[in-house]
Amino acid sequence: MGVIMRKLFFLTFILLSGLVFSQPENAPVETINGKKYYVHIVEQGNTLYGIQTLYKTNMDAILNANPGLTDNLAIGQKILIPVANQSVSENYGIHIVAQGETLYGISKKYKCTVEQLLALNPGVENGLSIGQKLNIPISETLNNSTEQIQTDPVQQYEITYTDSVVKHTVLEHETLYSIARRYMVTTDTIQTLNHLEGVKVKKGDVLIIPVKKMNYEILEKEILPIDNQHQTNQGNYTIVREPVYTVALLLPLMLSQNDAEMAKPLKIDQVRELYPTTKMNFEFYQGFVMAADSLKAAGLSVDIYVYDTKKDSATIVSIFSKDEFKNVDLVVGPMFQNEVDVTAKLCQEKNIPMVIPFKVDAAVLNQNPMVYKTVSSTMTLFDGAVDYMLEHHYHHNVLLVKPGSGDLTIFDRCVARYNSGIKLKSGYMNDHIIEVLSGSNSGRDLETYIKKDTINVVLVPSENIKFVAGVFSRLNSVMNSNYRSTKMKIIIFGIEDWNKYDDVDMAYRNRLLQHYSSYRFVDYNQGQGKEFVKAFRKRFGTDPTVFATQGFDIGMYFLGALHLYGKNFDPFLSGCEIELVQNRFVFKPVAEGSGKENFRTCIVKYQDYELHKLAD
Repeated sequence: MGVIMRKLFFLTFILLSGLVFSQPENAPVETINGKKYYVHIVEQGNTLYGIQTLYKTNMDAILNANPGLTDNLAIGQKILIPVANQSVSENYGIHIVAQGETLYGISKKYKCTVEQLLALNPGVENGLSIGQKLNIPISETLNNSTEQIQTDPVQQYEITYTDSVVKHTVLEHETLYSIARRYMVTTDTIQTLNHLEGVKVKKGDVLIIPVKKMNYEILEKEILPIDNQHQTNQGNYTIVREPVYTVALLLPLMLSQNDAEMAKPLKIDQVRELYPTTKMNFEFYQGFVMAADSLKAAGLSVDIYVYDTKKDSATIVSIFSKDEFKNVDLVVGPMFQNEVDVTAKLCQEKNIPMVIPFKVDAAVLNQNPMVYKTVSSTMTLFDGAVDYMLEHHYHHNVLLVKPGSGDLTIFDRCVARYNSGIKLKSGYMNDHIIEVLSGSNSGRDLETYIKKDTINVVLVPSENIKFVAGVFSRLNSVMNSNYRSTKMKIIIFGIEDWNKYDDVDMAYRNRLLQHYSSYRFVDYNQGQGKEFVKAFRKRFGTDPTVFATQGFDIGMYFLGALHLYGKNFDPFLSGCEIELVQNRFVFKPVAEGSGKENFRTCIVKYQDYELHKLAD
């Protein structure tokens, strides 16, 4: 335990130490056709990604300025880098970003493309902030219209009694924009308070930053005490609480692998990164421990033992033989299927509840009532998608694309579920789901089933991302060939796992209004998500990932259940209402005598390059 904890502290140091890049010092500047460029001469070890980071620009801007440029760089090669924040010519205007605006919406307003905005404003691909100034290409139409592009307004900012003021010393890799995002203020606010004429800052500059007082209420959960005699829908149970609970966190931290990764020599511009599995599990650990500390205010007393499972079944058997494991009340983890199978069997033998925080095969639940699977299965997610379509799109043209042999079980289930559900509806367009093949690459086969005067809902029951990407491409071709059909709309339905891959063009996702079914959703810009980000930043000095958020939610829910109902908490979970960040757990047994799966599904859609939750 001591060795693992020391290494965890080391990982904390690595994660919080930040990324450091050198600035493009003394880079010569050339003016070509009225536009300024840095001239970068390729050195040993340079990569396009490293150069992009060095000059704080984006890849598209570099590639557009250097036609034919590839990753195969040669020492001494000359590369032009567009200089950001150049003065705006008569062909460009300034737009001040308002609350809720997106690049897509701004491009529509000024009749330009998102690509043009990205090229004129290096760095905006990382997100917009309220008050940010954008260079906007003025089209001939706008020049001749009476619509005015907003120019620099004089903004006043006063520090109020609800603000705190901090002095921030600029680090070597920071920009004014990144600092503004960190403190959630606008760049204009920082400029005004520090009398900055431009947006350039350098290492060592000390900036005055107003920071609104934060409400960390999310970490002060009110967990009301309950009577020891408690009635559930399964009968009467006596709650037996322990003065201290023992929880085992089994995670493949892969500390030896990470040590080897940290010992590797770095190339120029290369960033030292944790071993990917280590990073993911450590982030989960951060969120879980944060939840445990939050529940202490409610009176929870818990000892957490952290074990590195090393992705090894024999290691797990050894862990279970340790003396401290005799008193374990709850096991959380591990991650990989081989580890999960062994852990589930040992937990069943020792009668210890086990929580699986990551996606695994549902077969582990079979005849093992000690196991809780927090990630909804693919089948459950497609059930949720079909149910949503039956509720909201029964009067539209609903198609089901037949996948390859590996996904036919899901396909058959979707057919049966939809066709039985549509019989309970009135006013439907079709009395059954229309089964189609993906057909030719041109999309012409699919087009024969698309109606030009209504909404077409296309469900693709597949986890094969290449097959899914092919359907996206074909449907986009259908949209291209029917651009005059203003009443035609196509909505493609799937699951969240599609979002892990870059095979599908983001423009296709947005154009086809991709809807997906998921077990989780979080908006870090408002509500619980926003408060969690603030609290996590305060604690760790960085933003939470989905793994950290998952660790927090699982910790809050199951440690809260231990505190409320004791180690025999299972009969009470249906009434366990603890507000979480990205999850809402709905546990049900998959069969009599088997473990429980989270059956929660929510529907999320892409619109204007943003995600919006539709139903839960």
